[in-house]
Amino acid sequence: MTRSMLLLALVAVIAPSSSACSPPVRGPLKLVELDSGCMVELRIGDKLEVVLEANPTTGYLWEMVSKDVTVVKQAGEPQFEADSDAIGSGGKVTLRFEAVAPGEELLQLVYHRPFETDLAPVNTFEVYVLVK
Repeated sequence: MTRSMLLLALVAVIAPSSSACSPPVRGPLKLVELDSGCMVELRIGDKLEVVLEANPTTGYLWEMVSKDVTVVKQAGEPQFEADSDAIGSGGKVTLRFEAVAPGEELLQLVYHRPFETDLAPVNTFEVYVLVK
């Protein structure tokens, strides 16, 4: 067997089959702080996850400011994962959203203490969402 024939046989074994019966499974679109200000395009039913730095033990939390949930709605409660086992340690919070109808929406999140109504948020996250 020549070297080129051996290479072709190896590629045929390793390469994925193009005759798949179902499309590949899609996971949620994940965004981080650096994605703030960008635009994302979703289809109805698509999931969006926003992962941001947080420390809820200080009283600060991320909340959705935009109350128009006709295009994108929050799916469940934010989930916090600490960076360490130390009491009071910071970490990352994941907020999940679902595209529910065609349209456009500016998804705005603020990092603040909800009981400090007279102070500006410590941080903000915005993403323009287009749902088709």
